[in-house]
Order: sequence, then structure tokens, then C-alpha cells
Amino acid sequence: MPEVILLVALFSILLFLPFIPSIIELFLKRDAKPISIDLERKKEPDYFGKSFINLLATALKDLKIQEVEKLNPVYLKLKLNKEDWVGFLNDEKLSENTMDTPVIFTKDTVFLQNHTFKRELVVFGNAVFKNKCLARSLYVKGDCVIEAPVRIARWVHVEGTLIINSNADLGVSVYAREIKIRGWATFKRAYAQKIDTLDEPLIDKKNAERAINLQGNFSITSNISIGGKDRPIFVDENIFCDGDVRIEGDVWIKGNVFSQKSITLKNGVVVGEEGKVKSVVARGEILIKGSFRIYGYLHSEKRVEVSI
Repeated sequence: MPEVILLVALFSILLFLPFIPSIIELFLKRDAKPISIDLERKKEPDYFGKSFINLLATALKDLKIQEVEKLNPVYLKLKLNKEDWVGFLNDEKLSENTMDTPVIFTKDTVFLQNHTFKRELVVFGNAVFKNKCLARSLYVKGDCVIEAPVRIARWVHVEGTLIINSNADLGVSVYAREIKIRGWATFKRAYAQKIDTLDEPLIDKKNAERAINLQGNFSITSNISIGGKDRPIFVDENIFCDGDVRIEGDVWIKGNVFSQKSITLKNGVVVGEEGKVKSVVARGEILIKGSFRIYGYLHSEKRVEVSI
């Protein structure tokens, strides 16, 4: 009798063995959750820069400011998140290569030397980087031109136009009115009214009449590839994809592009329309090569890399 019970038990175990992985997945859900997409969500792409400048403005209104006399820069003790010494310069003559405190330039500044700013770097004017620079965060009130390799650890906020003519590792978050990438740039998310790699129109109006028009939203459960045709392709609404997205050539996506994996955009892709904010969002990497333009957001949970 015990032998029969043992045989029945072994048979039952072998019978259910193929279903064990599925049962574990059902209850433990080891796979990553899909990206939650809310098209109506209101974002604050300028959150980091705006919050820091608001802290600075509040601190400057405090009458209990101590001043330490130094030739260059002038240091003020301000209450930001805690009491910090903040350096104020009225020109670009910074003798020290490494700065441990937040540094604020009060007018247009050209960075000619190699500098490391371990805290925030602020320019209340236009900024031009002509030598290597490392900073934790960067705020520029005017336009910012990057002519030499720059690395920012956290966030970049430019009230005007950000022009990248060299290599730029811009950290986690980038905000600008416009972003022009003429070299190489990487970040995790960026917002601008227009982000592009070329100034001229990308879709030839002469060929627009011959375009292939794809109407409606597209939801794809596998990989998708769009482009590679002699005629332009226009997609009027959104693309939602569970796999990899590859778009190449004269393709104009007028809606949003979402991927649960990676997105590759090459040689002429346009996303969105002027005056209408759209998004390119991926759980994996977003790789952009060649001519490209988007009106709105680029967001990757891993990395966005853009090069001409």
C-alpha cells in the first residue's frame, strides 16, 4: 500500500512539473511591468532648474547674508537646502580649476580652461564652453554653446537655445527652448520645443504628394520597421509597440512613439509638428543617427544617444 501511495505522489509531481514555471510567473511576476502610458499627463520638464533658481532667489532675499572678501570670486553664505557658500563672479576669470561650492557667473561667460564644478554651475547670460568641463548641474539664463567635451552628472536647464557642436554627456534631464545637436549627445530624457540635428527641412515638399499615408493608431505586439521606401511615409497618429521600433528615412510620425524595448531612428525621421508636443518613449535605449527632428520629449529608461 505505501508503495502505491508513493507512486501516485510521484506521478502527480511529474504531471504538474511543466506548469510550475507558469504558476511562479503568474503569482510572482518576475518580468518587468510594461511602461505605464498616460497621454493626458502634465509634465514639468523644467522642474530641476526652476526649483534650484527658486531656492537661489529666496536665499538672495534673505537679509542675513554674510559676505567673505575674496578677490575672485566673491562668496556669499546662502541658505539653500542648507547653508552653503556660493561663489559669484562678474567675469569668466576663474583661477581655480576645481570648485567645491555652487558657482554663479553674473553675465555672458566663455569657458576657456578645463574646469570641474562639484556643485551647481549657473550663468546669468550666454555660456560658451571652449574647453572640457565637468559639473554636477548646469543652469544657463541665455543660450548655451558646447564647443568642447562637457559632462553633466544630473540636469541641464537652458532658457534659450542649447547648441551641441562637440561631445556632451548631459546626465539625467535636459531642458531648453530649442536643442540643436551637431555633434554627439547622450542623456536619459530631454524636452524642447524642437530638438534636431539639422536646420533645413527634412521632408522634401516635392515628394510629399507621393507620400504613403498611414491612418490611425498602430499597436504592435512584435518588432516593427518603417521606412526604406522611395516614397515618404506619413503616420498620422501614434505607434505603440511591445518590441523594438526601427524607423529610417523620410518618415513623418505626427503622433507619439512608444516602445517596451528599444527605438532606433535614422536619416530623416520627424516626430510631431511645430506647436504640438509629442513624445518618443522607450523602456530600452533610444538611438538616433543622422538627420532627425522632434517637437517635444525624448525619454528612455536606459539612455538616449544622438549623433549626426
